[in-house]
Amino acid sequence: MRSVIRRADTGGMSRSLARVTATVLLVAAAALAAQATPAFASLSSLLAPPPPPVKVIPPVQPPVSADPVGPPVGTMLIVHGGGWTGHDGDVQRHLLTARGDLFLARGWRVVSLDYDEGPQGIQDVMDAAGAELARGTGNGPLCIYGESSGGHIALMAAARLRSIDCVIAVGTPTDLKLYTDEEAGNPDPRVGLVTSQIGRLFGTTDEALAPFNLVTLAPQIRADVLLVREADDALVNADQAQRFIDARPTTQFLELEPGDPSNPQAAFMHGTTTDAGRVLYASTAGAFADRAVANHRAEDVARDSGCARVTRPVRDVGDGVVQGALRCLARKESSSLPSNLGDWHQTSVRLRGDVNAARLWAQLQDSRNGRLALAATARNRTRVSVQVSDRSRAIVQALSR
Repeated sequence: MRSVIRRADTGGMSRSLARVTATVLLVAAAALAAQATPAFASLSSLLAPPPPPVKVIPPVQPPVSADPVGPPVGTMLIVHGGGWTGHDGDVQRHLLTARGDLFLARGWRVVSLDYDEGPQGIQDVMDAAGAELARGTGNGPLCIYGESSGGHIALMAAARLRSIDCVIAVGTPTDLKLYTDEEAGNPDPRVGLVTSQIGRLFGTTDEALAPFNLVTLAPQIRADVLLVREADDALVNADQAQRFIDARPTTQFLELEPGDPSNPQAAFMHGTTTDAGRVLYASTAGAFADRAVANHRAEDVARDSGCARVTRPVRDVGDGVVQGALRCLARKESSSLPSNLGDWHQTSVRLRGDVNAARLWAQLQDSRNGRLALAATARNRTRVSVQVSDRSRAIVQALSR
């Protein structure tokens, strides 16, 4: 019996010991778990996928500028492209010389701009234009050069500010609604990206896009306009330029012949062009800028003459008002005009951009036949008509002598 009792006690002790041991192990395990929680959490964070990076948008950079030797003949603002997103100081600085040197060499002050995205970018460019006007750098024209979406912004600023004298827009979308409508038929994936940007920044409905659609706003633009595109531009097709020209026939247009797409040196804006195309681009843009200076000077002199409505474009006031203003200007200088008209009957001149009496007067002064036309216009006994076509051709014609 002792042995039985002894065996029974031994079993009870074993069970007690097991319970104690289990309790101790559980407590120890809990303690270890508590101590290990940070380690396990750290390991979990390492195994989990990293969070998406936070997009860092650089701030809008202040304008950068270059001034010519001597008084500037005008100020050229430069607006870079980039899908209306702005915030690109590198391109801004690059364009100051890559495009700005063309105008700097002609005596212009050049100011390259950065801007905020969307509609605020338009306001930023308008603010920069206002700052240049307030700065009072010379008394020449204030113009804007813009590339791609920067050209759209430049034309938008000109539609809202009558103080802009001229705009050069290269590779520019002018009809945002048409652009989004044509996305489905264009295989270029960049077109989809641009369409997405238009929808995000300006809207998707006709009503939302209307305030930013240049084809609609074109008649409001007082500034002379030069549109430039590459013939092989797959991002902004030819319809964009043509629709703007149809809405504003005095627009000047240059299409550059395509270059070799396999040659990186041929790249130009959204497409390519040849060396001859680059020369043509530079000469056309330079001549356009020179005319802006000449037109601005002619209008300043004409205003000082005291004649009324000398700077009003014929598309706003009609041929009759331009004819009356031109007669007033001609009479102001009648003493220096030819006294003998000979067999003069008609003078035809081609002006670039909008036509007004001041510009026509300055153009006629440059040739003998033109000065004969002014002399006839100044005479009371000679009836002269002035007719201006929508393509900037003016005809001064004697009706009776």
